[in-house]
Amino acid sequence: MGIDIIWLLPIHPIGITNRKGSLGSPYSIKDFRAINPEYGTMNDFHRLVSEIHRLGMKLMIDIVYRHTSHDCSWVKEHPEWYIRDEKDNAICLIPQWTDILDLKFEGNETTLWPELIDILKFWCEHGVDGFRMDVASCVPMEFWRQARRSVTEANPRCIWLAESSWFSAMKSYRDQNGLVHTDAELYETFDVCYDYDLYVAWRAAVQEAIPIKSYLELVRLQTFIYPKDFIKMRFVENHDQDRIAHICRDNPWKALAWTGHLRFIKY
Repeated sequence: MGIDIIWLLPIHPIGITNRKGSLGSPYSIKDFRAINPEYGTMNDFHRLVSEIHRLGMKLMIDIVYRHTSHDCSWVKEHPEWYIRDEKDNAICLIPQWTDILDLKFEGNETTLWPELIDILKFWCEHGVDGFRMDVASCVPMEFWRQARRSVTEANPRCIWLAESSWFSAMKSYRDQNGLVHTDAELYETFDVCYDYDLYVAWRAAVQEAIPIKSYLELVRLQTFIYPKDFIKMRFVENHDQDRIAHICRDNPWKALAWTGHLRFIKY
């Protein structure tokens, strides 16, 4: 199939407190340096890494640095690392995400930041070749600069993929005076950004709400607003969006055509 990079969604233990459903969300992380026992052990992970490398492929893992689970040890050990309300309760700024608490980057540059950077270096030491940074656009750029410099010392060839934001999400964050970076800013430290800025237009073109030519004009526009050698991760589906089979449910041949030359495959 020509696959050369395998990207794993979060592999860490999932929080128990306020867990959603019986399985919980892998994005509600309890321990960033451990393997979810439902998946195996660290030795199992090492065997996986070795086999991936033996086959000539690379391994990327998901990194979730905007929040933690409610029962992450940091909640008690470092309460100052969390955004808090007027009653001094740790909170998540998105109310429906009841299983997580948001980290506070501002004011914790000498304590939280080094810990997060050390975690990245820890996984590099365990053979990881790259990271997909969850909600990267909502984490301070200065943190990403420091993290990239430090990780580069451990692994100069480490791959950095940013989950950037689409326009409606960016507007919502900014309307609430929240931090959110553009893709152009993220390219300062990231090798690849999500193609969320064109996802809505792409989906409209697939469903024939707009001409495909209009979508392609937007693709060409990207070459004028991003750095010269920018790379976009274009996709027809991911774990946050509908399957292409659903989008094209009335025309399976169209779904097949759109996935024929896909660079990103979801399992």
